[in-house]
Amino acid sequence: MFRRLILAAVAALAVIIGLAVPASAGYHYGFPGEDTQWRAVTYAGGPISSRSTPAEARDNHGDILHAWRGADNDGVWISLNNGPAYPLPTPTGYVQTYAAPVMIWTDDGSRGNFRVFHTGTDGHLYQQRIQLTTSYQLPATLPSPTKIPNDARTSDDLSIAAAALPNNSYMLGWNSQTSNDIWTMYYDGGSSAFATPAIVPNATSYKAPALAAQVNDGNAPWNQVVLAFTGTDNNVYMTRQRYGFGGWTSPQDVGWSRLAPSVTLSGTGYGAVLYADLDNGLMATRILRNGDSSEYYEENAYAWTGSAPLAVTNGGALYYVINGAGSGLSGLLWKFATDFATLPTPPAPQW
Repeated sequence: MFRRLILAAVAALAVIIGLAVPASAGYHYGFPGEDTQWRAVTYAGGPISSRSTPAEARDNHGDILHAWRGADNDGVWISLNNGPAYPLPTPTGYVQTYAAPVMIWTDDGSRGNFRVFHTGTDGHLYQQRIQLTTSYQLPATLPSPTKIPNDARTSDDLSIAAAALPNNSYMLGWNSQTSNDIWTMYYDGGSSAFATPAIVPNATSYKAPALAAQVNDGNAPWNQVVLAFTGTDNNVYMTRQRYGFGGWTSPQDVGWSRLAPSVTLSGTGYGAVLYADLDNGLMATRILRNGDSSEYYEENAYAWTGSAPLAVTNGGALYYVINGAGSGLSGLLWKFATDFATLPTPPAPQW
């Protein structure tokens, strides 16, 4: 009850001062069909422990790869299909990071590539490309990381943002190491080349940004990339780019948080920006294909997160992942939030 009163007051205050929830927005406790129980994120040894929120990605074969920062070290560990955990190697030892890793899967027309990104203890950005074997198992020897070019670097405790794009391509985003600017950079999978990094206009943050993309696959012609970030005013913003055209829309205020947000887009034409609210509970803003934010949803089991939360989609299904506490559990937890496939077909993108 106390938290409900706090959130109601916060929502009312936000309407008055224009910081969080627009007066016309719907405000709900839980998405339709949202699970009320949190479950542990596990590997073959049991529940995963970590210092930060994990990363995960799925391929088109149904495989899921988890990556996380160790609970008692700064190594990065991975587990395929909740199997055994393996540390990611370097030529002289093992990967070390002070930030949560990030992961995507890119389609190369064959088995595709899981790509694990991490911020090095030197602030430079790195990736490890992991392709499963022909029997869809982890390779016997995991690859060493490669440094992202063009002097891409951030504060050593901030994560990278990444969004998978067609043809084995992707986009990266990061907070500047020397200012509050947010940079993005495109990788062309066809030519195996990085474009020149560019600053996102009107986007400044102390926290790591988040990226998601949904490009026409014959089912959901979004053709857009969405960047979410917590501004220096603690407002959460969303800006989007029409894939293949460049440029970003003016940032749109979608919430309020002290932590970094997460953003995900589903194959049905809907998506969500997930963030921790003022008392570190969870809030999600539903976003539409035309770039509008339509509804605001408070997580219905009153979980708490000490790290930036993670929103992921699998088809039309939306899931939350946290490092915190909920349903009498603590640690890395997940739960089902909603199925966007049950909603009407959204309007076409507007630019």
